Amino acid sequence: MLREEKLATLHSTVNMLSSLDIPHSPSVLLKTSAGVCLSYVVMSVVLGYFSAQARWLRKQEWIGYRKEWLSDVRAGLRSVLGTRAIVMANYEKSKEGFHALPQFMSKPLLLLPPNKLRDLLQKPDDEVNLYIVLTEWLGGKHTMESDIMRDPFHLGVVKNQLNRKLALITADVQAELALGFNQQWQVGSDNEWRTILAFETCGSIIRKGANRVFSGAELCHNEEFLKHLGRYVEGAVRTGSILNLFPKWMRPLAGPIIARRLMRKPLDACRQIALPVIQDRVQKTLSSVKDQVHVSNDALQWVIDQCIKSSDPLELDADRILRRLLGINVVALHTTSVTTVNFLLDLYSSPNADTYVEGLREECSRVLRQCGGGWSKGVVNDLFRIDSAIKESMRLHAIFTVGAIREVTKKDGVDLGDGVRVPQGVRIAAPSVAIHRDEHFYDSPYEYDAFRFSRSREHLDDEKAGIDKRSQGMVTTSESFLAFGGGRQACPGRFFASQEMKLMLAYIVMNYDVKLPGPRPQNFDFKHASVPDPRSQLMIRRREPPAKT
Repeated sequence: MLREEKLATLHSTVNMLSSLDIPHSPSVLLKTSAGVCLSYVVMSVVLGYFSAQARWLRKQEWIGYRKEWLSDVRAGLRSVLGTRAIVMANYEKSKEGFHALPQFMSKPLLLLPPNKLRDLLQKPDDEVNLYIVLTEWLGGKHTMESDIMRDPFHLGVVKNQLNRKLALITADVQAELALGFNQQWQVGSDNEWRTILAFETCGSIIRKGANRVFSGAELCHNEEFLKHLGRYVEGAVRTGSILNLFPKWMRPLAGPIIARRLMRKPLDACRQIALPVIQDRVQKTLSSVKDQVHVSNDALQWVIDQCIKSSDPLELDADRILRRLLGINVVALHTTSVTTVNFLLDLYSSPNADTYVEGLREECSRVLRQCGGGWSKGVVNDLFRIDSAIKESMRLHAIFTVGAIREVTKKDGVDLGDGVRVPQGVRIAAPSVAIHRDEHFYDSPYEYDAFRFSRSREHLDDEKAGIDKRSQGMVTTSESFLAFGGGRQACPGRFFASQEMKLMLAYIVMNYDVKLPGPRPQNFDFKHASVPDPRSQLMIRRREPPAKT
């Protein structure tokens, strides 16, 4: 009877948590965190004094603490909504040395000074690991499911194939984005200003453009599939967010309940639509493996091809292939949507918005004209101002307030120089939100300067056009620009994501007038993530006459 009562209590708690609109409600998040505070106390006491990594961390300088009762617990609770403020305040006091940052229901982070980042970013994958951290953030096997998490080869397949084939897919993606804008950013016949929800509409457009490459033309043009796919991705992100409020030992119990509530219905709907398409694609591929004439150029096909090469019949199960396809969408769509909304809010809330937009339009018209009027990878690569406007927003409002996070996996630890050896199990990160606002790296760092990164590229002569120009692009990471992570484990999807976002911004400035109905809404911080207010609005109208793009 006692066990049944505990299960009922757990179900009740999870049902309450899964109804939250993460990350929309800061006050509810605090109450939720307080509700599991007792578990956090136990975890902090037990792990904080007996693990080797914790003993080492106790010797470091900690930030975010106050002299108060239950200081460990309360410091962790403050980190849920206050990580940005804690990191910024500490960086302003001291840029040097190592600092331990508490994390609610998770391992603390060892923040490195800027002069140590190169040492971290050059470490090989078998010494420091990002995948462990990302798996925890996303809810691990509860959002990705254990049978594909054991060997997530689909992520590597897409990384290798997609980056090589960007030139072949540019025109198709641009066409889908244009169709998405015509559907989501409609205006009346009188062409008056129309108010739209930025997150909702941009998310739909991004989903459509990306799935021309991920799912293929048939599923990309199925609006019901795209709708349920969006709900699945949102459910996965919310599941991961909620699970990270639970102690680790409770996640195997709570995870399936939360995932079932938030992800099961959209998953079943996606299955109903996509499984026949996938089964048909598998059969056609098996019957004509050597016939390359009708082979589709999309992630679905790349995954199927890899499944065939594996010689494991279980991998050719259509449901497993679908879940791999959904996993690709989970890691790709949410971050691109957040970044897109951020750069639109930053650009159009700037006091120099009119000047910036005119400069962007001039560049788009000029580059398109020089390249014959059609969209190609070469055209996108030459949009220096478009690239800069997005990169500048990523600098100012990166998705993560701490970047380049790694967990030390080498048994005897890793050496970061000056006699510092970090033991296995410790998580290391960069205070990226503070580095991106450091006057040592950027002039007027709190100002949105859309052309900050394009001025030098535009003035380079042709002889220096190669590596110098590329080094200023948004896909190039460095110790002072960490929005895509950095080093060997920088975001592998950044090349496709940057191309899609540049195509979107180019289409917007060429075809729409945009403004904000008021001041830029503040972003909402949740642990080490920062996202725009999902209620953020844009006011739009078609340009007269609209550009031919």
